[in-house]
Parts: sequence; C-alpha cells; structure tokens
Amino acid sequence: MMKFIVPALLLLACNLNAATYYVNSRQAGAKDINPGTKDLPWLTIQHGAETAKQGDTVIVMPGNYGRTAISAKGTKDNLVTIKGFSVPDQKHVDKIKLFDPLKPFAFPGNPEKNSVTKGFDFNGAAFIRIENFEITAITGTAGVFLRKSDSVEIINNFMHDLNPGKGRYGGIRSDSQDSKNVLIKGNTLFRCPGTAINIMGENWLVEGNDVSRGTNCNTETGENVGGEDAVRLFGAGHIIRYNFLHDFLDPEQFPKSNPHLDAFQTFSVSPSVQYASDILIEKNYCLNIGQMFMGSDTGKNGKNNIHHLTFKNNVFRGAHAYAIIPGRGTDYVTFVNNVVAESFYGGIIITGGSDHATVLNNIFYNNGNSKGKKSGGSGQIGIDESSKPGSVIDYNIQNFDYTYPKKDPAFDKNSLFIDPKFVNPEAGDYRLKEGSPAIDKGDPSFPVPEGGGKRIDIGAFEYGGKDNDWFLKFIQK
Repeated sequence: MMKFIVPALLLLACNLNAATYYVNSRQAGAKDINPGTKDLPWLTIQHGAETAKQGDTVIVMPGNYGRTAISAKGTKDNLVTIKGFSVPDQKHVDKIKLFDPLKPFAFPGNPEKNSVTKGFDFNGAAFIRIENFEITAITGTAGVFLRKSDSVEIINNFMHDLNPGKGRYGGIRSDSQDSKNVLIKGNTLFRCPGTAINIMGENWLVEGNDVSRGTNCNTETGENVGGEDAVRLFGAGHIIRYNFLHDFLDPEQFPKSNPHLDAFQTFSVSPSVQYASDILIEKNYCLNIGQMFMGSDTGKNGKNNIHHLTFKNNVFRGAHAYAIIPGRGTDYVTFVNNVVAESFYGGIIITGGSDHATVLNNIFYNNGNSKGKKSGGSGQIGIDESSKPGSVIDYNIQNFDYTYPKKDPAFDKNSLFIDPKFVNPEAGDYRLKEGSPAIDKGDPSFPVPEGGGKRIDIGAFEYGGKDNDWFLKFIQK
C-alpha cells in the first residue's frame, strides 16, 4: 500500500509551490508590475506567459488582448496553464448567414463575455495548456502556430474570422516537424480562412472539435489568402476522432478561385519525415464538403511516401464529388466499417498506383448514379488497374447495383447490393435497424465489437455495440 502513497505525497509536495495568477485588461490599475493577484492583476497575457512556472495557472478575465508568444516549459505532472475565465460564449457569431466574398464582413470578438486574443505562437514550448479563449482578428500566422513544441494542449477555444495575410492562414497550424504530442480538443473553428487544422510532426490527438464554414477569403477584406481544407495531415502517429467537420461551401470561397475543399487532405512535402503515415482517423462525422479525403503522393522519389492511413467507423455524408480518393501512390490505405452516403459522384475511387488498399465492411449509400438522383453517372466503388496489386475489396453493402465502372470478379465476392435499413438516413442517422441485412455480415476475420452479435456488422455502427451515440449531437444541431 505504501508504494502508492509515497508517489502521491511527492506529487503533492511538487504542487505546493504552484501559483494562480490573474490577467484583467478591463480592470483599472492593471499593470504587469503588479503581483498578478485578483485585486492587482497583470495587464497582458504575454507577461503571464513569461512569468508562469511549472504547475502555475494564469487566469485571463474577459477583455481584449494581443498576440502571445509562448516558450515556457512545464513538466508532465505540472503543466503551465493559461486559460480564459470561462468557455467562450459564441452567440454573437451568426453561424447560419452565408459569407459573401464580394461583401465581406467579419464578426468581431465579444470582450464583454470572453477572453479575446489575437492568437498564440508556440516556439520551443513544452507541457503548456491553452484553454477557453476566443481567437479572432489575428496578427501573425494562424490562430495557434506551433514550432518545435512538445506536449501542448489546445482545449475549448473558439476561433473565427482570423483574417491573416496571404499565405499566413490557419486555425491551428504547425509547419514544424518537431511539434509532437499535441492535444487539440473541444475547439470550435468557424470561418477560419485557409486550412482549419494543419497537423505536422508526431503523435497528435485531434478529438471532439467542431470545424465548419472554412473559406479561402479574409472575411474582413475579401482577399484570397489560400488554403481551404478542414484538416491537412502530415507526419506520423496521429489519432483523429470524434470531430464534426461540416459545411465547407463553394459560394463562400474567393470568386473563380476553383477551390478544392476537402475534409481531410494530404500530399507529399519535404522533408521525407513529413509524409503522412501511420495515422488513425476514426468516428468522425463529415458533412457537406467537396471531398472527404484526398491523398496525392507527388514526392520526387515516386511512391510509398504516403502510406498506412486507416479510416474506420466514420460517416462521410454529402460529398460534392467523389468522397474518398486515395490517389497517386497513396499506399496501404485501410478503409473499414465506414458509411459513405449521398456523394455526387462515387463513394470511393482508388487510383494512380495506390496499391494494397483494404476496403471492407463499409456501407455505400446513394452515391453516384443512384436511382432518381442527379449524379455524375459513376458507381459507388472504383479501382484502377495500377492500384489492384495487394488490394482487397469485399464484404461491403451498396444499396444499388451498377455497371460502370466495370466490376472485377476478384473484388466484392461477398458484397451485397441491398437497402441496409438505417434508423433514419434522411436525418443522417446511419445506425442499423433491427433486421438490417448488414448485421453479422462483415468479414468473419474481424473481431466482434463489445455488445455485438456473432460476427462483426457492416457499416460504422455495430448493432447493439457500445459508443453508438457519439454522432447524435451533430445531426441534432
């Protein structure tokens, strides 16, 4: 018993010296020469970031604040925490009104209720938590920009109308291969010009974020700043789950810019350690975006730069083109137990020597040339000859049969062309009804999820399984 008590006492001793400080730009007499108490607070977050030590917390009261550079280092058990006083109120931002690039308008921050900042720069920081800020009208690059940082946590922030200069876009962005062990959780990113989340480095966990209405425009000036994806993937070892990526709309992009809107995109970059590999994308709900995934390996050394990306238990609904496109040598993509529904073209097309693809236990519903649906006239699953070596496509359900592209007898031997019988597909509820033909019809080599039947089901939601309600808050919005 004592072996557990001693570490706990040591930890308590370490935390005894931790301090809580206050920043309050709206309080008369606030100065950075103050002691940082509630009655005599500091004026700037920057001073708090430079003063806080391991285990300290800096509480930032509602008000307007500038951009903050952070290079402090906490420890695993004693983070430096810089947090707004409360979770940001978002009611002052109209999330329904369409953005017109010809009549730009940026929603301002709300310093009466929120701790409003112009963003954060992390450079060499470690074990830092940033929480509860409204980030808007930024200076610098991205709402949160990471360089060479380790174990940074970005939690429960509200980012919108960031309005950077050209090429300096991004909600949360890293351009550094040395950024690792980053936690991005519970944030709302709305109308963030350019790519909302740009992952680079190692071992990021991106969880439970709401990302919507991305645009390639500065929403104040209408300038084209570039980018326009929800999430870009580079580096290795990341987990991306429980996120709601939705409503990236063509009319909200710079006129005639031919935007390429993707929920997830990756491509070859330099150095080679930044090629996307060994990434898990699971239990995300992606709705009303141009394409849901596109991989394009354009590296100088040919192929196998982008590899081993796994998609499972996701919902991809309402893509404006093909939903899933592993292309140009995006090898070893595993796509299992997903639902792809209502895409304008097909559900998945594997091209350009993207060999060793695994496409099992998925439901493809009303994609492409489904009866009575305006479409581009293609079937729900396609693979070109160069991508067939080592690839497996089987145990999928498609709710209609098709003749184009021509099916290959080597694939889909055990697949079904039948209505999967969802709970409420019109509302985007793709759980299985009792009696669904998808129940117990998945690949028998797969383990059965907890609560399931005799064999794994086809689709994103195991009938009777655990954690089947994670998406409901998204379709009820």
